[in-house]
Amino acid sequence: MKRKLWLLALVGAMLLSVSPVLADDGFYVIAGGGQAVGTKITSLPYTINNPGFYYLTGNLSTTGTGSAISINVGNVTLDLMGFCLTGPSKASGTGIAIQPGANGVEVRNGSLSNFLSGVFGDWADPTASRRLANLRVSGCGTGIEERGDGSIITGCEVTGNATGIVCNSWGGIIEKNTASNNTNTGFNLEGFSGAVTNNAATGNGTGFKLSNQTYTLVDRNASVTNNTNWSGLTGCKTGLNTP
Repeated sequence: MKRKLWLLALVGAMLLSVSPVLADDGFYVIAGGGQAVGTKITSLPYTINNPGFYYLTGNLSTTGTGSAISINVGNVTLDLMGFCLTGPSKASGTGIAIQPGANGVEVRNGSLSNFLSGVFGDWADPTASRRLANLRVSGCGTGIEERGDGSIITGCEVTGNATGIVCNSWGGIIEKNTASNNTNTGFNLEGFSGAVTNNAATGNGTGFKLSNQTYTLVDRNASVTNNTNWSGLTGCKTGLNTP
């Protein structure tokens, strides 16, 4: 019994030694030694030149025609914390630009709207290891475009764009995303030896367009009520897709 009480006291002391910082939305970011673990982004445009964790504390908008947030280095996590980046128009600007060679980047948890390109990941080598997760992109020219090899796009929703998701990636994984009411294409996939699984396309011009026909696995995707449900599926190793 004494040992249990001692352990509880030790855990309590450790928790008290790390002070939480309250962000504007009520989300706690744990801090130690008086310093938050991440860097707040409170205005646009913003350029990330150092590795680390970056986060929003509120909705942000820009009237500039460049990139709202530019990630110039690798080993960066950008968490939108559920907030939204809004651009100047569907014809100009990029919401989040990941520059060539920026490997080990994750962008997650938020919304983007009214950009020419919502998220654009430029070319990177097979060790890019980029991950785009839980993003909602609407009213853009292209919702999400990723060119980094080995990239993962997961849990994203692209709605009401000209094109939803474009992926040109060796070994890329596109999973559990939804594309709806995009005027041109829901998923425009130009990669090689990757996997396209558990995605859904509805109400788009073309649901899935597989340009190079070399994805290793195309399985358990739903493409219904599009003007054209599938384009270029022949030649892929396919599974239980609908229809």
